[in-house]
Amino acid sequence: MQAANPPPYRKNCENCCSNSTYKLMETILAFILTAHSEDEGDKNYLRFLCASDLGPVEIIFINKPVFFVSSHCRLPPNIQYLERKPLTLRTFSRINADALYFRSYNEMLQARYLLKSNCIQCYESDIRPEDRFLMERFINGSVRVNGKVRETGLLKRMVNPEIKAADYTPAFKVLSLDIETNAHTGELYSIALHMVDNGKEQKIVIMQGEQAGNVANEEYVHFVSSEKEVVKTFLSVFHSFDPDLIIGWHVVGFDLLFLERKFRYYKIPFTLGRGNRPVKIEEKKGAGYFAHIDGRVVIDGPSALRNNFYTFENYKLETVARKLLGTGKAIDNEEDKVAEINRMFKEDKAALARYNIHDCVLVTDIFKKTNLIPMIVERTKVSGLLMDKIGMTTRAFDHFYLPRIHRKGFVANDCNDVEQGAQSAGGHVIEPVAGIYDHVVVFDFKSLYPSIIRTFKIDPLSRLIGKEGKEYHSIPSGHVFSSKEHILPDFIGILMQKREQAKKERNMPMSQAIKILMNSFYGVMGSYGCRFYHPDLPNSITSTGRFLLTETARYLEELDYKVLYGDTDSVFVQLKEHQSGEYSDVSLHLAKNLNEYWRQRLKDDFHVESFLELEFETCFEKLCLPMARGFQGGAKKRYVGKVKDSQGEKLHFVGMEYVRSDWTELAKNFQYQLYEKLFNLQEVEAFVKNYITDLKNGRYDNDLIYYKRLRKNAHEYTKTKPPHVKAALMLGKEVGEVYYIMTMRGPVPVQQEHKDIDYVHYIDKQIRPIADSALPLLGKSFDAIYGIRQRSLFS
Repeated sequence: MQAANPPPYRKNCENCCSNSTYKLMETILAFILTAHSEDEGDKNYLRFLCASDLGPVEIIFINKPVFFVSSHCRLPPNIQYLERKPLTLRTFSRINADALYFRSYNEMLQARYLLKSNCIQCYESDIRPEDRFLMERFINGSVRVNGKVRETGLLKRMVNPEIKAADYTPAFKVLSLDIETNAHTGELYSIALHMVDNGKEQKIVIMQGEQAGNVANEEYVHFVSSEKEVVKTFLSVFHSFDPDLIIGWHVVGFDLLFLERKFRYYKIPFTLGRGNRPVKIEEKKGAGYFAHIDGRVVIDGPSALRNNFYTFENYKLETVARKLLGTGKAIDNEEDKVAEINRMFKEDKAALARYNIHDCVLVTDIFKKTNLIPMIVERTKVSGLLMDKIGMTTRAFDHFYLPRIHRKGFVANDCNDVEQGAQSAGGHVIEPVAGIYDHVVVFDFKSLYPSIIRTFKIDPLSRLIGKEGKEYHSIPSGHVFSSKEHILPDFIGILMQKREQAKKERNMPMSQAIKILMNSFYGVMGSYGCRFYHPDLPNSITSTGRFLLTETARYLEELDYKVLYGDTDSVFVQLKEHQSGEYSDVSLHLAKNLNEYWRQRLKDDFHVESFLELEFETCFEKLCLPMARGFQGGAKKRYVGKVKDSQGEKLHFVGMEYVRSDWTELAKNFQYQLYEKLFNLQEVEAFVKNYITDLKNGRYDNDLIYYKRLRKNAHEYTKTKPPHVKAALMLGKEVGEVYYIMTMRGPVPVQQEHKDIDYVHYIDKQIRPIADSALPLLGKSFDAIYGIRQRSLFS
């Protein structure tokens, strides 16, 4: 391709261009941080801002946006486009397709509107130009580019270079950001920045006001005369650091949003982007705030931890830091925090600076401890989604599948044109037999749904071809798929091999990234938001899973084993009495026999090679399958097991109150102790009576706190006001979470007086449900132990 002039940027970027110098051809390895499509005049430009070992790189391409229409459709006379090109591709309805190319993205959007207004179907018209560019070149984050380089300030700029997919990760420059403010007046006190660049640390606190107190040992503190100077100095320091990644704790919804308003107030452009481009902050309903900064990625700690399947009691910095690092914030009480920050600003700015930078360092250490950044990078490399788009599973499926189905001769529908069908039934459950059992082993199908897809060749293309191909097969549900024409099954095979290799190399971020992607395929294909959705796809997978689970149970029962419970990919089996001493050998032998059974049966009955693998997961010395609420059989997805290993005995809870954040410590401690006694054949009646007596006597008053997050502002709850909302409203300010106690007056936030505790509520709502699921297994009842049922006024 010939190089072209870049589009005209904002004035400050134009100045950089005018002073730019040209160099000879250069090959650069880079990792894409942000991607954008921009129209300038009548042209569409794609801009990819990247990190590299040579510094930030901007790659620009002149682009012709495209989507597809059927070959026989007649276009309206007023539609504008660049070129209509016949293709050898077909729609899923076997209609030949043409490509429509456009000069600009805006022209493409206008054409799509006109066509749909005239009831002409468009295909893949909802794919953004920058996404199509990357997916069609199989680029997953990292690239190798070759072309002429212009030095424009800190940026290396390349226009229309040669570009190819690569496997590369730079040493990212990571900046942890935190601000301190007056929560009542909205005054900005200080901004702390902690930068890590190739192992080297830099830190600075920009503090408003005159130097006061002993700051001799705090060389990183920089005092400025006013709030406006804090803002201006921050902008200068930020650009001198020039980070690739910005991390923090609620860094978008609080820190950056607060700073954006301050910049606007002082009429200073909030240009944190590379090339001095402005920050764009948007709020998505139900999902929070998102920041878009050209050439930089913002990663918010709590969101990143949730998205990568870390769980904590809550996601406060104090809680997470204590759990992961064994240390916490300098001030951990929220009420004390506001007053103490104000006091330090007035009396001890050195202490405030230490507090401010300490939070930054905590965030840096949490990211390092959890491998969050390597995890997100690996997810980009596996899924193709850029770092700020991680978690958009439908988009990831498009990135992988669309270019490959094009090469198979098809174009896909727009997402909004997909016909909806009945939802799949979900995973199968073998009804639990409530009771307490000795020596129960658990067998688990490893990556069940991906393995079903791989074994039975279930994917959109194989469903589409079906019996049209020369080779096809039926699956247990009766659906028919092509045995040769498919895409996803082979890809899963490659991913599984990569995951095993990652495990051998102890590359846990890569292993987890692959697991997350593989497990997303079933959900995506069963989602109405997926352009490849068809009800046969999720139904084929779940019905095959049901078949495998029930037939596995039947096989074991024919060997005189008692199957106690099964759920989706797991089966719980009680060993025979004489096998308890050799449970490991017996279990491994059973798993081997089951795998051989399935290998042969699938070959004989369905003519497919089995990639299923049943594993021996664990052995419970004792297992309790509790009663369901209302005493109607066993409870699904709930059990407690006693495990013995080299470190001793411990209880393993699944689906029980003990592992749920919305139950109090009172309930969790009661449940743990109850099952300890139950498994050890100890007296439980006296324990229950004594526990309630101690509760009424105030012994557990510190364990009665409820914790709840609010999904919206408390005043927005209009139809009903649950207890946590009532407590939040009593605080007189908007909060995202609330801690409260149930009193005789109802729910009261812990910050307020709550001596009139409603102990009957805690007995009725926290103790009784736990007792009722376990005591009937011993032929006992809570009512018989506790006496006549009482009711709390607010229960």
